[in-house]
Amino acid sequence: MKKITVHMTKEALFDFLLFHAYSKFSGFLVNILGMAVAFMGIILYVSGKTGTVNLCFYLAAAFLFLGYTPLQLKRRAAGQMKMNPQYIEAVDYTFSEEGILMELGDEQELYPWNKIQKAVVTPKTIGIYYDSDRALILPKQDFGEQFVGIFQMIAGNLGASRLQMR
Repeated sequence: MKKITVHMTKEALFDFLLFHAYSKFSGFLVNILGMAVAFMGIILYVSGKTGTVNLCFYLAAAFLFLGYTPLQLKRRAAGQMKMNPQYIEAVDYTFSEEGILMELGDEQELYPWNKIQKAVVTPKTIGIYYDSDRALILPKQDFGEQFVGIFQMIAGNLGASRLQMR
């Protein structure tokens, strides 16, 4: 049995939201579209088919396509940090053979390993999905020296097919 106390940060939540947005095909397409608009403007400018003003419009449009999602996710992370009790207060998570016990104030909830769908590892977080669109988001910095032991417990209970590492 291993226990950690999680103090969510805006940066960790943003990291997880960014992973969630760009791990889908639509996130990939937005990046491709932004780059395509930029390259189209540059190619048209270099070939003499458009002027400097139009190039600036192409590059501005590309910047909007590429920058909108991260800016939106930063705002969403800041908003969730103010509204979600799991992010406002410290939350205790106990990892055991039965599953993951979450304790927030007087509330307790057990997430059995057989009900957890998958876990994803991002640069700053581990997201443990207990529903298709609901996850326990755990900043890596809160694991401290217990990271390896808890990660092995997660991997051992979920198996390689339900563990995604980025």
